[in-house]
Order: sequence, then structure tokens, then C-alpha cells
Amino acid sequence: MRNTISAGCLAMMVLLALVQTAAAQITLTRNSIEVFFNSDFRVVSAMSFDAEKIVELLEIKGADQIWDFTDLELEFTLVGDGRIKTFPSVDGTLGEEFEHFGQATNVIRADIIIKETFEGEEFEFNFTNYEYSMLSDEEYILLGYVLTEFADPEEREIEGVIKKRPGQLMYKFPVTYGSTWESEYEEQTIFFGFDNRFDYTEEVVVDGWGELVTPYGTFEVLRVNRLKKMDLGFTFIESLEVEFVNANGMPLATIEVDIEFGTGEIDTEYAEASLSLILTGTSAPQDLAMELPERATLHQNYPNPFNPSTLISYDLAEASLVSLDVYSLTGTRVLSVIDNSYQSAGSHTVTVDASGLSSGVYIYQLRAGGQVFTRRMTLVK
Repeated sequence: MRNTISAGCLAMMVLLALVQTAAAQITLTRNSIEVFFNSDFRVVSAMSFDAEKIVELLEIKGADQIWDFTDLELEFTLVGDGRIKTFPSVDGTLGEEFEHFGQATNVIRADIIIKETFEGEEFEFNFTNYEYSMLSDEEYILLGYVLTEFADPEEREIEGVIKKRPGQLMYKFPVTYGSTWESEYEEQTIFFGFDNRFDYTEEVVVDGWGELVTPYGTFEVLRVNRLKKMDLGFTFIESLEVEFVNANGMPLATIEVDIEFGTGEIDTEYAEASLSLILTGTSAPQDLAMELPERATLHQNYPNPFNPSTLISYDLAEASLVSLDVYSLTGTRVLSVIDNSYQSAGSHTVTVDASGLSSGVYIYQLRAGGQVFTRRMTLVK
């Protein structure tokens, strides 16, 4: 499952990336995770959909390797400044109203401010994200997130909640090259009034270490390979998420691919990669800015599978007439989401309500500026 870079997901990614300067063969412990808590930072995030080169990076594993992301075509670069603050319990945070988060022994709040100038006008995006987890000498278990608009504490309102029950085992300490573990959890996602729940099993292996080379610097990393299976009751949907984590256990880069149903092969057509670097001190780049998309792109819906609603994101390199339709596998149009609407250049997201459709695999198609893009999505009721 994937999504485009947005304010909300950037906040979530902020909690999962801190730049490090440790030795090549990293060993993660509880102290590793806690090192950069309560710090100010600058975050740089970007995405790439250069599937062929991404798959080549995916195939590199083992000891003392180099993963060079500088050849990837990066898009949606976001730069922000903010602060991470930790709390010893859920008390006094927005998550205290959710019983599941009451067991948290570690709460992280990330406040992010993004300021950009476009056509002479300055825009500011403010948001806050809470992460709830259980961190001990033996393991790091993620319980979930609460996403909010960045505002005075008295005025904050919850915009989204992700719960992982009983929790996703992120790391089993000590973590080093060759480490393995497994995790089973239910993920509940609540956004825009919709509630989706799916069961996951996860097999994790640390199958490489070396250097991650990016346009913003070179970092020592472990390669953490997460094979995820989503239980649909009658079958599984598999995906692969490969993280390149630093000495604080925070992913600086992630590659995501689907596993084709029935074949077990990697779906190379829709491979995606993301960078999420948090730069501390005065070395942070000052001259990066958000840019309009260089090309039109249709992204994978999120969540996927879904019931009954999902989000579809797409990018327009220039203003154009847009149509977005949903088709059955037989080619019958079953839903018109956008009907020949003129839209500005930039990134767009729409909510698709499929409550009137039956369970199954559907094709969604974007027509924009004379171009046609299609992807698959799965409705499970």
C-alpha cells in the first residue's frame, strides 16, 4: 500500500527518520532509538517512481553494499522545520481518549512547519503527529498514530488515527545484520469518517548493510526487508517493504513493491521509492523548495484493499481537463469519480466511495491532457 507525499504522511515519516554518523555495521539497541529524542530538525522528503532503477536497487543485498539513490528521478520534494518532543505516557496527549494507546510507555510528538513561496505568494503548512509505542531493552512495538492540525493545544482536533493491535514489532533488540523476527497485528485506519481494518503478518530479515548515497549526503545503514501479508479471509495480498535504516533505527529511504498474486514475483511496473531525511544542526540544506510535478502521474490508492472507501492521488504537470473512472475487469464503467473537470497543475487527492459496488478487483483510469493512466484496486466487503 502506498500514498503520495503529503503534509500528513510527511509528519508520519518525520517520526521515522534521523540522520546518523555511526560505523558501517550498525547494531540497534534501545539507546539507539532514544538518542535524538527532544531535538529540533529540518526534514527533506521526496518520492521516485523510476521503477526500473528502483528494482535494481532492490536486488542489492548483503554485506558492505552501496545503494545509490542519486540516479533516481526524485519528485515531490518537501522541506520543513520542526521539533520532536517525547512524553513518558499517554496522559495529557490527544491519544489518551483511545484505550489502546493507554499501554504506551513512549509517546513522540512531531510539530512540522513547511514554508514555501509559489508565484510570489508564501504558503505555510502546519501539522502535528503523535506516535504511541512501547520501547524496552528487548523490543520496540508500535501501537499507532494520531494526526492533527498544528495549532494551540486547546484548539487541536484529531484528523486521523491509525491503531495497530496488539502492536507492530518494529525491532527485536539487538538488531544487526542477519537479525530476523515476525509480527502479527490488526491495523485500523480512521480518516475522513471512514474506518478500515485489515490483519497483517510480517516476516522481517536484516539482509544487508552498507552506505546509502542520496543527493543530500551519504549515510551508513542497515537494510531491513519486511515481507507483509494482508489477510483478506479467503486469500492473502503480499507486498515487500525494504527500509534503509540509520544507527537510530529510523528509515532514511524505503522501497515498496507488490507481490503478484499467484506467481510470487515482484510487480516491477509500480515500484516506488521514498527518501525521508531529518537533518539536525546547521548542515541542513537551505535552498530546496517544493516544485510542481514534472509529469502527470496516477498513484496507487490508499488503503488497498479497502472497504468501502479509498483515496486516489494523482499529479498534473500542467492545468488540464481531468476524468477519473472506475471499471470492472470486463471493461464496464461502474463509477465516475471526476467527469471532465478542469484542474490546476499540482497534486490532487479524491475520496472514492465504493459502497455500491461488490467485492472484487477494479481498474481505475485517469485521463488528463491527452494522457491515460490505469491502476488496479481491490474492494473487500
